Amino acid sequence: MTADDLELADALARVLSACAPLPGERRALRAARGCVLAEALHARWAMPGADVSTMDGWAVRAADLSPRTGEDLSAGTATARGAAATDLSAETATPPGASVPPADLSAETATPPGASVPSIDLSPGAATIPGAGGPRKDRSSGTFVVELAVVGESAAGHPSAAEVGPGQAMRISTGAVLPPGADAVVAQEDVRREGERLRVDLARAGQIRPGHFVRRAGSDLAAGVEILAPGTALRPGDLALAAGAGHADVLVHRPPRVAVLCTGDELVDIGCPPGHGQVVSSNGLMLALQAEAAGADVRDLGRVGDEPEALRRALADAAAGADVVLVSGGISVGDHDLVWPALLALGAEPIFRRVRLRPGRPLAFARLGDAWVFALPGNPASTYVGFELFARPALRRLRGHQQVERPRRRVVLAGPAEGAGRRTHCVRARLVDGRAEPLPSQVSGALTSLRGCDLLVLVPPGSGLPAGAEADALVLADPGVA
Repeated sequence: MTADDLELADALARVLSACAPLPGERRALRAARGCVLAEALHARWAMPGADVSTMDGWAVRAADLSPRTGEDLSAGTATARGAAATDLSAETATPPGASVPPADLSAETATPPGASVPSIDLSPGAATIPGAGGPRKDRSSGTFVVELAVVGESAAGHPSAAEVGPGQAMRISTGAVLPPGADAVVAQEDVRREGERLRVDLARAGQIRPGHFVRRAGSDLAAGVEILAPGTALRPGDLALAAGAGHADVLVHRPPRVAVLCTGDELVDIGCPPGHGQVVSSNGLMLALQAEAAGADVRDLGRVGDEPEALRRALADAAAGADVVLVSGGISVGDHDLVWPALLALGAEPIFRRVRLRPGRPLAFARLGDAWVFALPGNPASTYVGFELFARPALRRLRGHQQVERPRRRVVLAGPAEGAGRRTHCVRARLVDGRAEPLPSQVSGALTSLRGCDLLVLVPPGSGLPAGAEADALVLADPGVA
């Protein structure tokens, strides 16, 4: 093997060692989707900034709804700590004619001399005071309820400064700040409002503890913590997080600038019927779309004929202001393959000239001025495969991505895959029922050899692989995703 006849892994290693992430630029969040973060982002404040409700309901003091130790407030029961909770059901009423036992005035229950007896307001609008009223059994439903006084509202964006005192409740909406004094929220479906009073059904509401239906301040993010690391490829959720944490723009690696050029006297523009011996210049369209999908800003320079001076001018123009130049055609060893001589005449620094690959062996990589040049064979499959194996990883490295290659997976062949002797054969295939089905045509000059291509199956040097054999494959597309 010569220095100009590299294995795939060696050639890719040379490409990636030559390329480094491009400098950063500031972009508004709206323009940063898909870009790669060039710095760490930190939260500029806590999220949420205060205790907020996660439900529409009522802000309460959990202690008001807590049973005394030992009480079971499920429907129909009340096991008391030394005495049952007040039962107002019909079953506990004194039968007609029965005597009412005298009140217990023993020392344990008597009010000590000199002690004041608290007055309890039992008017319809008064709050039930914990310890004085507390949970009581409803006559009609047989369940235990607590009655609370309504004292206002806290809405999202309109927090209340009023305090929720003992025996009180405040209307609250999802996302609203918990008012002073409250430490829990009861869902609105677990209560019934009657004027300025609220009846909480404890059997439905369940055990209410501090923090019930509450997002605590800073529970999502504390102020100052890192929210996104350098190298993050920014997705919509990431950008929403950045906005919520106080950022209006981000420092990202700028997208690589790519120039696309096709060569050959036989080419005609898209939309023009080809004459005898001519073909439509479709490779330029394909390369531009592949580069854009890899995150590049693309300048399509069209086509240039097989004339040395015109080709040199076109290559020099392509390299001016570009980070990467993608050239299709004119890179083999025929009399009219002029790209490599033109690059050398312009002073390009060659990195490698050929790769042990089918399709696409005559694939070159060079440095021309400030641009990296990928000179790809002109057959459509060779252009396509060469871009996916080498140019795409380079573009992703320049853009700052940490994962630059296509995902690899082990596949089982649904049909035989032809070998390519001493070269690795990139067999175009579809993914069907979890198996790799080689496309009917593997001719490098046939556009149909790319139709419906989901995978590039890497058939190692040799005579090929039979159906049922396993091989590594690069995943180009998920056939289940549009």
